[in-house]
Amino acid sequence: MKRILTIALILCLLLNGLTACGLWVGDEYRSVTPHSEEPYTEPEPTEEAPPPTVHNRTELRSAVLSMIADWTEHSVILVENYNGDLAADLPDTVQYATKEDPVGAYAVDFADAELTGDALSGSIALNIVFRRSAAEIDAIVTVNNDDGACGKILDVLTNYSPALTLRIRTYGETDFVAFIRNYCIEHPEQMLALPELVAQIYPETGVTRIFELHFLYPDSREEMRVKQDAVNTVLASASNYVRNRTDAAERVDRLCRFLTTRFSYTVSEDEPVTPAYSLLCEGKAHSLSLASVFLAECREAEIGCRIIQGERNGAAHYWNMICLDGQYYYVDLMRAIEQNALDPVLLTTQELEAAGYVWDRSELPDTPLPTEPTVPTEPTEPTEQPTVPTVKPTAKPSSEEPTEQTEPTEPTEPTEPTEQTDATDATDATGSKR
Repeated sequence: MKRILTIALILCLLLNGLTACGLWVGDEYRSVTPHSEEPYTEPEPTEEAPPPTVHNRTELRSAVLSMIADWTEHSVILVENYNGDLAADLPDTVQYATKEDPVGAYAVDFADAELTGDALSGSIALNIVFRRSAAEIDAIVTVNNDDGACGKILDVLTNYSPALTLRIRTYGETDFVAFIRNYCIEHPEQMLALPELVAQIYPETGVTRIFELHFLYPDSREEMRVKQDAVNTVLASASNYVRNRTDAAERVDRLCRFLTTRFSYTVSEDEPVTPAYSLLCEGKAHSLSLASVFLAECREAEIGCRIIQGERNGAAHYWNMICLDGQYYYVDLMRAIEQNALDPVLLTTQELEAAGYVWDRSELPDTPLPTEPTVPTEPTEPTEQPTVPTVKPTAKPSSEEPTEQTEPTEPTEPTEPTEQTDATDATDATGSKR
């Protein structure tokens, strides 16, 4: 019994000591302060704003739109000396606010308005069922036109954000879905993936509209950025590969070789979600990937280039058009890889058509494409000031009244002589025959 009392006394002393002097923990001294209860204070009630009072159709519409913008599910609108046909204006206002106004069409699922009293002194009970949260309404970004919308979309894309809702004051005819896809294909140095898109427009007509976009990426934002860095490292290598080459044709040649001979590929039939990464880091060759990366390389090397989308032998296919010395040529690196061609091939319109390519030629630049990359072997009727050919034709094109010729290689009425490299019968500078 004494032993029990002794233990209890020691515990009591220890507890009192800890409370009065503090608690030792290791080499630290921790102070223990007794908890003091703060008296509970009833929060002061916030003063609610009085319900709006309307006198005409304009004020009624403004009040209903304000309730939607503030995400107010239940509200009262007072009517005083209403100037107009309230019985007709009330349903028209609800229809406009929920179906024609951009924010209402976007955010409201259903609305109901009930009038109590009359137009001189009455009240309207407004009940709104929202399909969007207050946070979603607050997140709407307002821009003036389509150009402003495109700028905001690019900010979201390059940051790999999942969603964007725009209020476009002057909505044009821009196909934003096509704009997003084309930008991602044409700028692999900025945008790694072709995200899946869900796009909605509210309302379907009108000058001002809400444009809602949701993006689904193949990886997390952090993973996308790591892969983007890997792609940009390879693109920087391509830029360094042609940095000191001053001739445009030589830069094109080296860029083609960089892609067709430096890597080993497996041909992929499925369109890639991450075109540049699939090509440069996974070794999967697809015409979309090759055209996209080649465009980025040419842009960095200051070579005029664009992507052509069409079909080859009935299947979707992508290739490039480049501009060299004012002349346009086609380059299909997918074809070069399939044929194991070491040198890039500058293709003409006729060669593409003969190989089964189909595309919309109305989108091509105004400068006409050459019929052949070199001087044709069968020239048309020469102009008044013909250019000097690299190889002189062996026969003169026939005219409407051909003259009889005994030697086909020597014209009976020669024009001013030009330098000739392949002639069986030529004259020297004095006119004497050699």
